[in-house]
Amino acid sequence: MDPGLEAAFKYVERLLYGDSGRPGLTIYDLERLVGYPARGEGPLSHTLPKTQALSGVQAVRLYYYPKDPNLQLIVEIEDREGKKHLRHFRWNGLTWEVPEGKRGELKSTEETPGLLKVGEDYFLGFPREEAVELEKEVRKGEALGAKYLLCPRCGARIFYAPSVRPEGVACPRCGNTTLLFKTFSGLEPHKDPLEALAEEQRALRKAIEELMAYLKRKLGP
Repeated sequence: MDPGLEAAFKYVERLLYGDSGRPGLTIYDLERLVGYPARGEGPLSHTLPKTQALSGVQAVRLYYYPKDPNLQLIVEIEDREGKKHLRHFRWNGLTWEVPEGKRGELKSTEETPGLLKVGEDYFLGFPREEAVELEKEVRKGEALGAKYLLCPRCGARIFYAPSVRPEGVACPRCGNTTLLFKTFSGLEPHKDPLEALAEEQRALRKAIEELMAYLKRKLGP
């Protein structure tokens, strides 16, 4: 392993679990670092300040997910070549542990996954198992707060991980580079077509009544 990357992994390991000289980082310490809840409900991030131990990498970032009990912390280490190495953790009340099915080994490397198509949507920066799981949540309307890019030309959605810089991403379906930043807020409730038509008619009738009342006030009886 690259010496700079290895030193960064060791630094993060000491930060999370502590050593003889200092206690490990608690979830409450992490919340103060990222500014939760003052900065919102997340995910929130904090870039660790440069130290001698981190001089061999470009950046180390902590991403906090306060509303996800299964995945509360992602550690991202960006090496000198710009490759990102991700580790996933969850607070068990005493210390950090690796969530089931996630990767938390600090002594090996993992590059940021590329673009995947799962179902009707695209997923950028997620391992396949996480993309499949997120796709299920999206389909059920349960992936509240997930960030995605929407292509206004063809309607494609690209969900992206917190470690991904979405600027400059092109639509994988039509190649459009002007995408809209969106936050998933659930599924639109399915409306019966006849009920939708009735709502439109009621709204139109109300608008006509308001217009007639306005004209009577202005023009008189």
